[in-house]
Amino acid sequence: METGATFIDYYDKKSCSSQWLEFNRGMAAELSAGLPPEDLRQLFCRVGQHFAQALPIPPCRTLEELQDRFNEHWDRIDWGFTVLSEESDGVAITHACSPIAMAFGPETTGWSVGFFEGVYQAWFDSQRMPASLRVQALKTAAAQGEPRVDLRLSKVAA
Repeated sequence: METGATFIDYYDKKSCSSQWLEFNRGMAAELSAGLPPEDLRQLFCRVGQHFAQALPIPPCRTLEELQDRFNEHWDRIDWGFTVLSEESDGVAITHACSPIAMAFGPETTGWSVGFFEGVYQAWFDSQRMPASLRVQALKTAAAQGEPRVDLRLSKVAA
């Protein structure tokens, strides 16, 4: 038995409930046909903000504690996990095992990453981060439809 491919195939099949898969794919197709990608990204960003407001994060003292609080929420709903790492000019945010790529299809990742931008921005804002710090998705694994989204919290370019 080929375990590497088997695990990935299993994850792909289980990361989005079969009862919702075709509904989500149809909705994504209609959204893509009706709105420009930037509008969809902003829409999903707002959805992410609502999500974050429904699952608030208490004040945290360290980046590790913040990562733990994020992961408590993601684990409860089977939405993967977050890894935060401090860098010289910002915080790298990796969200792994997201069901969004499977739920909406890999061709939607250009705009569906807006969901994670909205969630993490709202959660960081709740920690009273300076307004000059923004969360932005990077064009990496998510661009290939992988169940991983790489983001960055850093200063907005002037």
